[in-house]
Amino acid sequence: MKQLKKAAVLLIALMLVLCSCSAQKQEKKPSEKPSVPTTNEQTGVEKDSPNKDDSSINNEHINENEPEEHFEYVNPLTGMGCHEDLSNVRPIAVMVNNLKAALPQIGVSQADVIYETLEEGGITRLLCIFNDYSDIEELGSIRSARDYYIDISDAHDAIFVHAGGSVYAYSDLSSRRTNNIDGLYVSQFYRSQERKKTMATEHTLMISGSGLEQAIADKGYRTASDNPSPLVFSENYTKGTTVANHIEFPFSIGYTSNPYVKAFFDYDENTGTYLKGQFDQPHIDGNGNIQLAFKNVITLTCPMNRIVGDTSGCIQVHFTGTGIGTYSVDGTQREIVWKKPSRSSAYTLYESDGVTPLVIAPGKSYIAVVPTGTNITTN
Repeated sequence: MKQLKKAAVLLIALMLVLCSCSAQKQEKKPSEKPSVPTTNEQTGVEKDSPNKDDSSINNEHINENEPEEHFEYVNPLTGMGCHEDLSNVRPIAVMVNNLKAALPQIGVSQADVIYETLEEGGITRLLCIFNDYSDIEELGSIRSARDYYIDISDAHDAIFVHAGGSVYAYSDLSSRRTNNIDGLYVSQFYRSQERKKTMATEHTLMISGSGLEQAIADKGYRTASDNPSPLVFSENYTKGTTVANHIEFPFSIGYTSNPYVKAFFDYDENTGTYLKGQFDQPHIDGNGNIQLAFKNVITLTCPMNRIVGDTSGCIQVHFTGTGIGTYSVDGTQREIVWKKPSRSSAYTLYESDGVTPLVIAPGKSYIAVVPTGTNITTN
């Protein structure tokens, strides 16, 4: 009897063990096939298997939102961040042709500041100010100097770049001992063979950034500056009180034989800049067909007159003393005051009270020096 009970106990224990093993086998499922990227045979591009977790796609999207680029330095001509210390770099000021027959210009969109003012016959030229010019592939076409452009160049303590000039310009270059690079006598300038196919020879003189560097080195000019810009920048700039989504004004002191140039600007909300036009069309840099765009548009008015008895028709631009102007930014405009003690000195911009220094937005600037009484219209 005892043996039967013992056998029964052993049988029950064996059955429990067998049931347990069976349960474990039922709970344990075959391992799932790992998610392996498959390849589209036609394109060779990997595609995810349907089992791939979508969370990795979201993570990849998040990783695309890179943090804002950090700049250690600030360009004193634009107030914008940069990776190179340009704080004491001496800029260059380049005379650029602006005749309609000489368009498009090349390389002007790389300028930090562009000045435009009147010449004889109702035409204008540009004075392009560059702080970092080493990477300019081609710039031009370069044209002759006028004495009042030297005044503007000196306001930036810049090296003046030109090709020839009026008798008044050469007189000032000599008397002031202005550091200048003259394309008529410097080998680094060249004639663009491509432009010669469609333009007169005088519209084809060009130079590169490396050529400028070499020409400056050959002259032994000072390349450091303690005051490269009269402009003051801050992110805390103040907008104007008048709507100025479109701005236009002429350059004229009564010329009738040659239609005067009219500059116009349209505010682009997408970029926060003013897009420049002239000759009833966009003002384009032929290097990349880029329309010139500026954060700041400034006009400075001063007396201008034709020089009596000058057979070449040269004019005088009296950009000294005190005058008024306008400052446009972000689709707005307000009146300002400028002061310039002498022809060779820097100038200072003020609010309309003539006392509070004008602070402008970081970015590229266009500055027009126009005759007193010029009709500057906005809407």
